[in-house]
Amino acid sequence: MRISAISPVLALLLLTGCGAATVGAEAKPPLPSASAEPSVETVAADTEEQSCLKLLGTDGQGPLTRVVSVVKIGDGTTGVEMGAEEARPLHDEVLAIAKDAPVEIAPLVKELSSPTENVLRKAENPDASWNLNADTWTTAVTELQTRCEPYGPVS
Repeated sequence: MRISAISPVLALLLLTGCGAATVGAEAKPPLPSASAEPSVETVAADTEEQSCLKLLGTDGQGPLTRVVSVVKIGDGTTGVEMGAEEARPLHDEVLAIAKDAPVEIAPLVKELSSPTENVLRKAENPDASWNLNADTWTTAVTELQTRCEPYGPVS
């Protein structure tokens, strides 16, 4: 008896492709559970000021100044006067700032990290190519310096 009652329900589900079940779900979104992790969309990013203060550091010697001070550009070549041991924490610090930065400056902060990224890549594989685009990097740094100037000393 039970099988005969289930058969029409199964047939209906197979014919409709479970569409009838989704109509009700679309009308009323599921409630989030109390233990659910917050989504990336609900986590607020830092403001431009907060990101700039992190980049500038409390003494004006934050990651923005430190990266700029070790990058050497000239005569069509680029280089970084820093080993992998020094580059790793600086690179991680800049990427953490980029992760929380507002969408308007996040790509600029990510570009700021490209010299240290190259140092780390070359340390892992000496045959890896050096991929620092001097024009793109300089433009990003100039834009960050301009945007961060109102929030503190910029070198």
